[in-house]
Amino acid sequence: GICIFLALAGSALADDKNCDPKKDSGCMKFERPFYPDECWAAFPGGPNCTRFDPMKSKTLKYVDKGMFLLQYADHSALKGYEARDVVQFGDYFTFTKFGGITVCNSPDFQRVNGILGFGLPQQQHMLLPDGSPSPGLPLPLLFELTKPNQQEDELNHLLPRRAFSFFSTEDGAEIQLGGVDPASITGEMQITSTIQPHEYSIPVHSVRFGKTELLRFSNPGLKVPPGCVGDACMAPYVVGILDTGTSCLVLPDSPVPGMLDNRAFSDWKKIIGGNTKEPQVKDSFFVNIAGREYEIPYDDWYITKGSDADQSCVQKMPGGMPMVLVGDVLFRRFVVMFDLTTFPGPITIGIAKRNPDYQLASEHGYVTKLQASKAIKQEITETRMVNPLYRTPVAYDRVHVVNHQDTQFFVNVSIGTPRQTMPVIFDTGSSVFGVFSRCMSTGVAREIGLPGILCDFGQASDRDLATGSIPSPRRQA
Repeated sequence: GICIFLALAGSALADDKNCDPKKDSGCMKFERPFYPDECWAAFPGGPNCTRFDPMKSKTLKYVDKGMFLLQYADHSALKGYEARDVVQFGDYFTFTKFGGITVCNSPDFQRVNGILGFGLPQQQHMLLPDGSPSPGLPLPLLFELTKPNQQEDELNHLLPRRAFSFFSTEDGAEIQLGGVDPASITGEMQITSTIQPHEYSIPVHSVRFGKTELLRFSNPGLKVPPGCVGDACMAPYVVGILDTGTSCLVLPDSPVPGMLDNRAFSDWKKIIGGNTKEPQVKDSFFVNIAGREYEIPYDDWYITKGSDADQSCVQKMPGGMPMVLVGDVLFRRFVVMFDLTTFPGPITIGIAKRNPDYQLASEHGYVTKLQASKAIKQEITETRMVNPLYRTPVAYDRVHVVNHQDTQFFVNVSIGTPRQTMPVIFDTGSSVFGVFSRCMSTGVAREIGLPGILCDFGQASDRDLATGSIPSPRRQA
C-alpha cells in the first residue's frame, strides 16, 4: 500500500513571490534546493549525518509494496519505503510502522535526519493520483507508544498515559511524557480544550501589541457559538494553532467580511515603523487564549543572533486565512500540556508559566524519573468538554530537546535491533514519523515490491546480502 500525506510546508507561507526574506519577517521564501549530503550535528559531538540503515536491524520487517510519500502543498515531497521495527523515544518503545525516507526535495528538511510528528492523526483518507482513497496513515508514534491493549514484552514498553508537555528556553527545550512535571511550572495551570478536530486549536479572543488591539472584530459584542446560553458563550475569536514547528507569531493579514475588519500583521508593521528587522517600538504582545492573557515580551518575539540575521519573529498568515499560529514565542515562557486521552474528542490543553529555576533534562541521558510530589493547581476555562473532576496528569519521563537557533527542535529517536539513534525534528503540527534512510539492496527492493526505488542517501549492496554480512529481508503484508 501507499502511505500518502498532504500538508502545508513552511515554505508555503510565502504568498508574496516578490518578497525578500532578508528584509521582511513576513517572507518565508526559500531560494536553495535540498542537498542530501549537507547536514549538521544537532547534538554536540554527534555525527554530521545519521541515516538509518534498514539492513542492519535484526527486527525490521518491510511492508510489502509499502511506498512512503509525503507531499506538500508547495510540491516538495519526501519519498521512500514503509517498514515496522522497534522504535524508542525516551524510556518507552514499541514495535510499529514508520517511513524510511530515501528521497527528499524539500529545503524545509535541509541538514536534518527526519521528523517526529506529535500532532493529531489524520482521520480522513487522502486520494491517490488515480482518484482512489489511500490506505490510512500509520498512527503517530505517541499513539503507538500508548496502545491500550498491547502486552509488555521485549519489543514493547508502553507509556501509561497518552499525554505530553513541551516548553523551550534560550538554549534548550524539554518534552515531558505522560503529563506535566510539577516542578517545571509556577502558579496555576489553565485548562481548556481544542475547538477543531485535526489540530491543537484554541480560541484566540485578542492579540494586543502594547495597548493597541490587532484583532478588530466586526461585532465585538457577539456571543459565540450561535445559540449559546450562559457560561457556554464566549466572546468572538479566531482559531489559534499551537505548533512547535512554527517559530514565530503568525497573524492574519486580510479582512474577513462579518468577522475581522482589519489587517493585523500590516497594522503591527505600521506601528513598529515598517522595518521588521529594526522595529522602532518594542512593546510586548498580549495574546488572550480561552479567556486568559499571555504576555510575549520583545525579547521573545525578536530573535537576536548578533548579525544581519536579527529579525522580528512575527509573520503574516497566507491566503487570507483568519487564524493565528502560536509557535515558539509562547513555548519560551510557558509550559504547554497536550492530553490526548479523549481523542477523537476534543483534546485537553494546559498552559502554565514556566519555572525559571527548573533544570532541564540532561542531554546525556533519556530518563529522569519524576515524583508525583504535589497536585498541580489548575483552573478550567471556556469549555464544557473537560470533566469538572479532571486533574492535570503528572509526567512519567522527561526527554531532552535541542533548541537550534530558536527555529527547530531536535530529539533523539532510536530504531531497530540494535538501536540506531538519530536526531530528528520534533513537530506538534504534523503526525508524520519518518527518518532519512539508506535504501535496501536492489535485490531486496525487488522482493518487497519496490524495484527502482530512488536513493539520495546510499544503498546497501546485494553482495553483502549474499555473504551474510547483512540480514536477509523480512516482509510483512
